[in-house]
Amino acid sequence: MMLKLHEMNLKELLGRDPLKIDLENVRPGILGRRVMVTGAAGSIGSELCSEILKCGPAKLVCVDRAETELFSLRQKLPHSENISQVTFAIADVGNRSSMQRLLLKQRPEIIFHASAYKHVLMTEENVPETVQNNALCVVSLVPLAEAVGTEIFVLISSDKAVDPTSVLGATKRIGEMVLASRPSAMRCISVRFGNVLGSGGSVVPTLCEQLQNNQPLTITHPEMKRFFMSVREAVLLVLKAAMTGKHGDILVLEMGEPVRIIDLAHRLIRLSGKADEDVEIQFIGIREGEKLEEKFFYANEIAVPTVFPNIKCAVGPSREWGELSGQLEELREALHIGDEALVKTKLKSIVPEYCPPEPRSVTKA
Repeated sequence: MMLKLHEMNLKELLGRDPLKIDLENVRPGILGRRVMVTGAAGSIGSELCSEILKCGPAKLVCVDRAETELFSLRQKLPHSENISQVTFAIADVGNRSSMQRLLLKQRPEIIFHASAYKHVLMTEENVPETVQNNALCVVSLVPLAEAVGTEIFVLISSDKAVDPTSVLGATKRIGEMVLASRPSAMRCISVRFGNVLGSGGSVVPTLCEQLQNNQPLTITHPEMKRFFMSVREAVLLVLKAAMTGKHGDILVLEMGEPVRIIDLAHRLIRLSGKADEDVEIQFIGIREGEKLEEKFFYANEIAVPTVFPNIKCAVGPSREWGELSGQLEELREALHIGDEALVKTKLKSIVPEYCPPEPRSVTKA
């Protein structure tokens, strides 16, 4: 039996019903406005584009440097009656001059910045590129957006930004800090959430593929846990957060209880029509940058309710922009020198909680 993610439901996978999210109070904030989505060809970005179109924007600008994936998005979106309002722009958000030209031409009123490297293992092996793409791109993009009159700038963050053990998490945290501390005429908001079911290269599609190919299921550790929600749940809550958040807010999406990956694997085995004893599970050990369980708030943050029951605001100590911008310049210089150890040292000076974990032993399945 071929196991297809889109044929499963959250009840089967996570043991809970999907969140009931109404877009009606989001629509007026997007209707008739110019909206840009960076990383538009990715899992979150493409779903954002689809849902934004339903709200009747004056224009939707889909930005990605992956030409083939952007072409696929173009093929997917024509089912919408509003496709004539969509522009597909091949651009690298890290190329300042390219983004400046694009922003001057399109003058978006709202930007959803979903562009980022997202795989822990890959980002640990490509530190300079990750720092440039995930952190310093935010530093350069925000003033460019502000200069063309953008009113709302939304950063897609991650639970990995909390007490980060990975370069990915540390760079996401820097993005949050930039938006929270930099004075701006824009309303800058970060949205923090966990794993999205079905995103490219993530655990569920990987396990599904292994099941389909009759391969052992590879899991890092028997106690590895993650928070999960569907891509549509995440995107609808991001849209709500964008319309309600205040400048500097870090908004956190409610994702229920964490799920053990081993339990998720057993559910997938049963959904595939196989028995547990028919499928080998191999524990391969926690990899560099990973931790057993993520969380959504720092110890010095308070979870403050918002008008939406599934969205909270993480309120914690603020950073002084002058100090932070000086540290970011030092990080940029370390990248220019090309000293990876120095880059990590600078990351830790900006995000003191950044602490790669010690290797752990793992039991056999």
